[in-house]
Amino acid sequence: QRVFMETDSESKRDWLKQFMRDTPCNTCNGKKLKPEALAVKINSKSIMDVCDLSIDQCYDFFSSLKLTKTEQYIAQDVMKEIKERLEFLKNVGLNYLTLNRSSSTLSGGESQRIRLATQIGSNLTGVLYVLDEPTIGLHQRDNSRLIKTLTKLRNLGNTVIVVEHDE
Repeated sequence: QRVFMETDSESKRDWLKQFMRDTPCNTCNGKKLKPEALAVKINSKSIMDVCDLSIDQCYDFFSSLKLTKTEQYIAQDVMKEIKERLEFLKNVGLNYLTLNRSSSTLSGGESQRIRLATQIGSNLTGVLYVLDEPTIGLHQRDNSRLIKTLTKLRNLGNTVIVVEHDE
């Protein structure tokens, strides 16, 4: 695999392809987690089941969890953090993405909005943000949510510069 990745020769790469296979693990079926981790369930969903959900569905899942008083006490900080982060992703128009989506499959605009959601969640102040066409690929209804999010970022004490190439 190293030689395949490092070679500049297309013919060598073609020759090496015949020996390479992408085969999911028989134990986890390609989920990349130990059976013990996959065996843990919350409301009959494993961590991978939750990762297969869209951001919207995941937010709904965590919002509708029925927990005992003890479980609520134990999970309250984690649940708050999870829901806040999912809300940030929703507010920048990424509610349709699934948590298991590989970063290499994201568009430039999606990647930029994920970084933006991460920054919002960090509550940093005094930062200069320069965003190149953050609304690209967004539906019109999501534009207003993104603008509200950028305004919130500014109101935290940051400087936000947005470059749009619309006519």
